[in-house]
Amino acid sequence: MIVEIREAFDALREALGQFNLQWVNQVECAEVFEIAVNTNGLAPSNIAVKHLTEQAAIEKAIHAFQTLHFLPNQHPATAYRLPGWIGVTHDLSKGIALVNQRKDALKALMLSIPERERNRFTRQALPGVSMLQCYRHLVQWSPAPECLYFSWAGATPSSVHVSRSDVSKQLDRALLSVPEQFSVAEWQIMIDLQRKQLADVPDHLPLIYRWLKAPHPRIMAYNKGQTSNAGRIVPANLPVFVVADSLENMPRVHGLDNFDIADHLRETPRADSALLANVIESLGLYAQIRPPQKTQDEPINAAENLSATGRNMAAHRKVVIDE
Repeated sequence: MIVEIREAFDALREALGQFNLQWVNQVECAEVFEIAVNTNGLAPSNIAVKHLTEQAAIEKAIHAFQTLHFLPNQHPATAYRLPGWIGVTHDLSKGIALVNQRKDALKALMLSIPERERNRFTRQALPGVSMLQCYRHLVQWSPAPECLYFSWAGATPSSVHVSRSDVSKQLDRALLSVPEQFSVAEWQIMIDLQRKQLADVPDHLPLIYRWLKAPHPRIMAYNKGQTSNAGRIVPANLPVFVVADSLENMPRVHGLDNFDIADHLRETPRADSALLANVIESLGLYAQIRPPQKTQDEPINAAENLSATGRNMAAHRKVVIDE
């Protein structure tokens, strides 16, 4: 299986290399919006955008299409992105279809491996490779829409219940992957601290992974008078190809602006927001504290009914917005 995975990966890289030789000679205009890679896996509050055009944009796009490995200091739970668009006068659908077929073949092969074994096969067969970056399809719009609009999908909350044994296994796996910015000894101390934080949680409190999905850029294509945007909005993970018969018929473009979390937060939390206590911040791990029922005679102090650890967690609890 490892040999098959490597062969599928090599076939993808070859297809991408051939495709990059094809499209660079067809470019009429190019524009990309460079953003920094995520180094800690957390949803950032602000993201700066660097605007590049013409040859600089073409060179960045060539690099982006072929970036299948994690970049230096890139957090393994995140993906490299380069929003943008490339205007061409010739149809590239055959080359794009071949690349996407290679991507789908690799993904199908990986999904055929039992989920509990998939990470191990990935590490052995393709060390340092981001499977998400491998799977992302190339996109072409033909004919060119009248307008392209880049925007941010804000920080969307998400959560899932998790068992203590699953968290322990995750920490065991994390211990084997030392980030470049830490020494082995420093990483060992951090993992040991996280194990202690997990052990301090009372057994009766459910554990929840809660995170803000990292903001991600998207692109919408539209024409005057259209009644639906269905199928016209895609994640702006990679530059999109746009086909027009001349430079004059290329779309108007509203580029990607800097991201500011303040523009995407709800003004008030929902009434049913979960009451959570932070356990391991870097993992987005929380314990769910269930407030006891109040009686009509006397209100009950929730903190008084918790263990010492529970009282400490209650003192530091926070409301997390749910959607």
